Amino acid sequence: MLRTTQDVVELRHWAESREAQPCRDPRTGRIALAFGGEPCAFPVGWDEFEPAFMVSRSVFVYDEAPGSRRHFLGPIEEAHAFVTDAMGAGARA
Repeated sequence: MLRTTQDVVELRHWAESREAQPCRDPRTGRIALAFGGEPCAFPVGWDEFEPAFMVSRSVFVYDEAPGSRRHFLGPIEEAHAFVTDAMGAGARA
């Protein structure tokens, strides 16, 4: 089940429980999460990530299923598309 939040504490708990690290996307400069084994060209600490998340007014959409890594982090307009795509994929499965 997908959940949406703007609570950075909730986001951090989800990320840390899946061993994800905060970073910046090298193409866009946007904050992102990198999981173990994934490249993270520009790692950042939570002390940089958290204020950037709040200032950018980003949303975090995540699958709350244990161990799931499915997520979206970014502008609300793009989050709507992520959720719509996820719901469509579930209907086709």
